[in-house]
Amino acid sequence: MNNTPSEFKKRWHRSVVVVGNKTPALFSLSLLLQRFAYDVVVANTANQALERISAARPSLVITDMVLAGMGSMDLFDQLRQDKRTSSIPVIFMVSPGDAAAETRCLDMGAAGCVTKPVQAEELYWTVQQVIEPRPRANIRIDARLSVAVNNMPLDCPRGECEVDLSERGMYVTTQNPFPANRRISMKIGIKGRTISAEGAVLYSNLAVAAGSGTHREPGMGLKFVDIAPQDREFIRTFIRDEVTRDMDGELSREPADVW
Repeated sequence: MNNTPSEFKKRWHRSVVVVGNKTPALFSLSLLLQRFAYDVVVANTANQALERISAARPSLVITDMVLAGMGSMDLFDQLRQDKRTSSIPVIFMVSPGDAAAETRCLDMGAAGCVTKPVQAEELYWTVQQVIEPRPRANIRIDARLSVAVNNMPLDCPRGECEVDLSERGMYVTTQNPFPANRRISMKIGIKGRTISAEGAVLYSNLAVAAGSGTHREPGMGLKFVDIAPQDREFIRTFIRDEVTRDMDGELSREPADVW
């Protein structure tokens, strides 16, 4: 998987301010958001968060319930009282089983809640629902995979295609996409395993129109119509592993662009 989100994924330039004590859990959360193609700014106190929110004007604020100094509820109130920040959605991180805290946050106008320790799927789904105009239910990742359609390898350099992969389908770059609504058979190579599936072309992005649609590169969006449950689970596990890979090793480092 490519560590750097592709340009089309960054087209909205969405940024997220994450607020909480400087712990491995917060650093891990920030890394996940980066891997979901969001810019991340971290604040360790509510006062620091107010400064950074004012400067960054983020698309979203995610805050721990427990903060040093000013509490998260006071932070929320100050954001709502300032017309420059009143419309920024806020997601609270709550302790597992603390239904009262979740209810209190939602009742006061929070956009959502996630449970600590935050899981990749829950974080992705919640953020998508809150700030994306066309929210996705399943995590997508950039990858380079071998792809054959109707038993013919696609025209990809060195036999690997750039794909935007989810457990439900993928966008694959190709100079010769099939037309929309075409039913196809697919073979996808992932970590030494060949995944076979029947699919459908949802849309095509021709070379002459590249950059005018959702994707900059010419290619086609494919949906898995018929795929073995164990193969879908294999793809799901592959995506989860790629999103969280080397996370433990990353926690020992604090790159300047996050902290």
